[in-house]
Amino acid sequence: MSSWITLNYSLVPVQAEVIFSSGEGNGSFGLLSDFDGKYFSGQQQIGYEFTLKESVEVDQIHWSGQYFPDGKPSDAKFSLRIFKIVEGIPEITPKIDVQLTEVRQTQTDIERFSHPVFNYVGLVIPFRLEAGRYLLSIVNNTQDHSDDWLWMTTDPKTQLLGADLKIFFRDQDGMAWKSGLTGKMSFTILGKPASNAN
Repeated sequence: MSSWITLNYSLVPVQAEVIFSSGEGNGSFGLLSDFDGKYFSGQQQIGYEFTLKESVEVDQIHWSGQYFPDGKPSDAKFSLRIFKIVEGIPEITPKIDVQLTEVRQTQTDIERFSHPVFNYVGLVIPFRLEAGRYLLSIVNNTQDHSDDWLWMTTDPKTQLLGADLKIFFRDQDGMAWKSGLTGKMSFTILGKPASNAN
């Protein structure tokens, strides 16, 4: 089923381009990002920094993840939110609650702990982001499912503590974000410069 990795990018509109990419999940590591968190006895939200040098219009977001401990997928019930970063700290309330029109979840040939990694294509209602520094949070909701969901990193050894872009985490909405985890969360934002948007 690895052919889907190529098909993911065939879904990109002709005029779309990569706005930001931290890389594709390679199965090296995963962090719990789940509103349910049944296996891990509590929810956790994960977010990763990204920067924009110009205003853009976003229409797709891709990411990778895995179900744990049994590797059994559930219906995709994702919440994607973007937070403004001010003086190095993400704001508590999201700037944008991304409106997903469709999430395509497809199994890859990559495995971790003998369980498959999944690629996701999120089609979104287009939205505009001004130049600046932001946090993208991707959280699944596996309520009524035996497994929790882990957001895959690209490589946990590619980023050290104190690096420019950071992983942030918190236990629930309304709480301040904390940093201290290493790695790069896997995602790609696609769209076009706002100056080219129709």
